Amino acid sequence: MLEYFDENNIKALGTAERDYIHKNNLWHREISIWVMNENDEVLFQKRSPLKKQYPNKYAVCSGHIDINENPKTAAIRELKEETGIITKEKDLINIDTYINVQEENNHFKYTYLIFTNKKIEDMTKQEEEVSELKFITLNELERLINTQDDMLTFSKKHYAKPILSFLKKIAKDRKYF
Repeated sequence: MLEYFDENNIKALGTAERDYIHKNNLWHREISIWVMNENDEVLFQKRSPLKKQYPNKYAVCSGHIDINENPKTAAIRELKEETGIITKEKDLINIDTYINVQEENNHFKYTYLIFTNKKIEDMTKQEEEVSELKFITLNELERLINTQDDMLTFSKKHYAKPILSFLKKIAKDRKYF
């Protein structure tokens, strides 16, 4: 069950099952968490072949926000579920909230960044959601976005380049590691 909202993301209009919300293209809330390591690499997860949306494609950690759940709590929960990474609310860096219009999935995407020194072998992937975890360089991410590579779930989305710019600025400043 998820909440759905008005097109301005202000008023909750009701609750319904996820499939109903998607089928009827109701506005709902999702999160995405970008994870960067000390080598300026970004964590990607290959989605399970059993996923309805984007099976076998690469994405960052993401998910739906539960009923009455705040976005940061959802981000912490999803990150732990999908990767085993445990973080705190104070460690989440707000990137932006994007309006994502697409067939059967209109949503508001609350987008965060965290830093980790964990290695892939220290992470635990959620088998029903994730088939692989890997880090890629910012240069490789830029290439995939610029070529709109279909292996990424978001390469053609309007927020891909602004997020990349944000990550490159963070890497240049090097103030987190």
